[in-house]
Amino acid sequence: MNALTSPPRATVSFRGIDTLVECAPEETILLAGLRHGLALTYDCASGGCGSCRAQLTYGSVRPRWDAATGLSARDRSKGNRILMCQSLPQGHCEVLAPLSDAIPARSEPRPARLRGRLALRESLSADTARFVFDVSEPVIYLPGQYVLLEFPDGVRRAYSMTRSSGETAVTSLELLVRAKPSGAATEWLFERFVPGSDLIIEGPYGKAYAQSPRESPVLCLAGGTGLAPILAIAEELAVHSPERRIDLYVGSRRMADIVFAERLTSLVNAGVRVVSVVETNPDSAHPLLGRTRTGLALDHLADDWPDLALHDIYMAGPAPMIDAALVRLVKDGTARADRIYFDRFLA
Repeated sequence: MNALTSPPRATVSFRGIDTLVECAPEETILLAGLRHGLALTYDCASGGCGSCRAQLTYGSVRPRWDAATGLSARDRSKGNRILMCQSLPQGHCEVLAPLSDAIPARSEPRPARLRGRLALRESLSADTARFVFDVSEPVIYLPGQYVLLEFPDGVRRAYSMTRSSGETAVTSLELLVRAKPSGAATEWLFERFVPGSDLIIEGPYGKAYAQSPRESPVLCLAGGTGLAPILAIAEELAVHSPERRIDLYVGSRRMADIVFAERLTSLVNAGVRVVSVVETNPDSAHPLLGRTRTGLALDHLADDWPDLALHDIYMAGPAPMIDAALVRLVKDGTARADRIYFDRFLA
């Protein structure tokens, strides 16, 4: 992926790394470092999780989000703590940053800032729609990764791609978005944008991409629009290792909120066990998926699988669901923490 054509305006050096990184205009320290192939630690890339917290040892930065929740009051009192995902360097900067010592399971595409244009908005339910954006340069990403949409007023939100790029460069990205009342991104996507509207697309980001060995059984948990990355992951794993056991639990609020039912049906036809769970069940079967269960998808998953020690687990959905799953599956000892894959981001 090629970055937007602009002359570099700033540089960053990372303590312990003998590399001087050039930053193009509007590139954060995190983006510039990842674009240069550095193994910087991050998670949400949106300012919310704090995983990319670093120490600024020289120079100054301009924060994209002054009130980013990833910095605690204690961090702010120190005066030199920054979030790399929110920091635009002003001139030369030196940073003491956390580095990941994990060896990536796959070759990870390097992120960049691209021009995007809305090509399609298709309503899938009362508050959920499928968006297709054309991009200015071909993009390669891994199934399960996400991008940041940057709107004309500077608002940035993360959304996952719903399909695998098939390890080839693509020129459009399909995203699944739920409208949130009074949401800044919602106003742009559902009210102000029309086909042809332009924005910046930054990415791909994310570590929770499909990476399971062929011999590993896989369990997937999707809540709400978390179905987007989970679909991409399940579809790729099913195609590349059809003999693998894959179980997919999909949680929705109501029957009418179930989206991408046709693709879920295709997964069933490919041998994937799909369990659809709705919080409020009208006691009727889904026309494509058949019988649904009532309650929370996590509860059904945990009841069905008392021992998950051999499974790779992929999760995506609301933060409370992810937190509850980590407690239920890891803290209670049914699953291995190093075999659970998820990304935290604000959408």
